[in-house]
Amino acid sequence: MLPPILETNMSDVLQKPADRTDRDGHLDPAGFDQNVRFRIYPAPPELAPFIYHFWTIAWERTGLPPYVSEQVQRRPYVDVFISEAESGVQCTFRNRRDYVAAGKGRIIGARFLPGAFHAFWHWSMTGLHDQRLELERVFPEANEQFIKYVLSLEDEAAIAKMIELISTKHPVQDANIELVNKVITIAENKSVRTVKDVAKKMAKSERWVQQLFQEYVGVGIKWLLQRNRLLEAAEYIRQSESPNWVKIAYELDYSSQQHFISDFKRVLGKTPRQYKRELNHTAPSIRLQKDEVQTKRGDSNPANR
Repeated sequence: MLPPILETNMSDVLQKPADRTDRDGHLDPAGFDQNVRFRIYPAPPELAPFIYHFWTIAWERTGLPPYVSEQVQRRPYVDVFISEAESGVQCTFRNRRDYVAAGKGRIIGARFLPGAFHAFWHWSMTGLHDQRLELERVFPEANEQFIKYVLSLEDEAAIAKMIELISTKHPVQDANIELVNKVITIAENKSVRTVKDVAKKMAKSERWVQQLFQEYVGVGIKWLLQRNRLLEAAEYIRQSESPNWVKIAYELDYSSQQHFISDFKRVLGKTPRQYKRELNHTAPSIRLQKDEVQTKRGDSNPANR
């Protein structure tokens, strides 16, 4: 018997840390809410130390223009996903990614807690950022026949098969996974701006904290801290009719407005002014019917989903 289904807008979940309720990572959450719906399934108790949630995504845009979801990952998640077009393991991505929902499609997936994929990979996560691994490399049972069978099932049955697949690895609980997530929680405190701040609150050395993060996550803590700042800025820009760029840069501890603009453009793919201008000119989107489940896809991956 599967855990009860939780149905929600995808933007409430894909980039959402456990203690937040805003739509982290989605650069146009309002447009996303108008176009996208998906379902999440809690992990069974034996996988709860490793899996954030299981999820299913589907879309139907036949005769409609593709929907593009722009995302920047706040937390370093890893997703395992299965679809007709492509299946694999999407590791943490560092910059913006655009996911395109075109035609008709469906994806079944599982999102791992930050650091938890290490229990399945068994090697350092260093160098895996921005990578997509072949599914059979991690789960040999997930061959073409298995994927075809899973996609032939209704959502709940498909999730049950994903649970079986992940359980075949018999992951062993690792206290360092909890430490990684503690680091992330600390880093999300707005008063924490540097690696030194994180290390102090962890009562560890900066080197220890950085090595833990590289081994289990594959990206640096500075990446995490910067994403927090830039997504704070994006949220402020969305909520403000006339953003004060100097004030934003100052409140996010940037040494100059130009430094803030450069970081924003490098990670989000556009300047703050361009971002605001595009939000103001976003065309109205078409809502899905109540019984439809739709999403992003394009670069294939999942999820942040």
